[in-house]
Amino acid sequence: MTNWRVKDNRLGVLFILPFVLAGSIFMLYPVAEAIRMSFYYINPLMPDSNRFAGLANFEFLFEDRLFWASFYNAVYWTFFSVLLQTIFGVGLGLMLHRALRGISFFRGLLLFPYIVPTVVIALCWQWMLNPEIGIVNHSLKQIGVITENVYWLSTPGMAMWSTIMLNVWKYTPFVTICVLARLQSIPLELYDAAKIDGAGVIRRFFDITLPQLSEVLAVVIVFRTIWTFNKFEEIYLLTRGGPGTSTFNLAIYSFEQSIANLKMGVGAATGVVMMFILFIGSLIYLNLFKFEED
Repeated sequence: MTNWRVKDNRLGVLFILPFVLAGSIFMLYPVAEAIRMSFYYINPLMPDSNRFAGLANFEFLFEDRLFWASFYNAVYWTFFSVLLQTIFGVGLGLMLHRALRGISFFRGLLLFPYIVPTVVIALCWQWMLNPEIGIVNHSLKQIGVITENVYWLSTPGMAMWSTIMLNVWKYTPFVTICVLARLQSIPLELYDAAKIDGAGVIRRFFDITLPQLSEVLAVVIVFRTIWTFNKFEEIYLLTRGGPGTSTFNLAIYSFEQSIANLKMGVGAATGVVMMFILFIGSLIYLNLFKFEED
């Protein structure tokens, strides 16, 4: 029996080895290289001039007003994107959990925004939000909500919320799928007992449904926060960080410093700061959630 277990363990290690190797090449090495680069002055056009910089790149970041503006924008964009995704995701999950004829079709249709490439979505949103020929302004004029064209992508506040709504539209299906999967595993006996005790719909939601969803939502919020905080392509394709720097987030800041300003070390330092913020934030959030569970 002992020999069999040893052989089985060795076989398991053999199967895991390719994943460990791929993970080391495509995940651990880029992280280690980014950390190394953050301590160097690196100019890709003049590789002979690369030299050790110590903490100079981080000092540059913390003294740069654009970095702090980008940090604020990243937090603002992430908070409201994840908040709205969670609210809409739970709401849609509850709607799609109902046993109705043809509900499977709508569940499949829900995946459409998640499947469409981001570049296609950004181009469609640019057309829809066009102040002159966009369907959004046209529709709002038809129903009397506005009388003049709204420049959605040219006004700082409007531009930020346009990018947020694009992110919410695209990634709410991910939250909905996770919520729907958990809803289908909640024992119906809990709801039957609550009905017998006279609990209404709202009471059943807060006393049964929401506590049952708490673990799933905790994980979903962590992942959506990490992915949203690091997002680059949606904002860049829609507004390129404008108007001005009103939609600059840390990902765009890192890109501009690395590519436009040829400061690869500063760009790498920005990525290291982002990684540190997300790591600490995730630990704090999960510990708070665990504390509430206990």
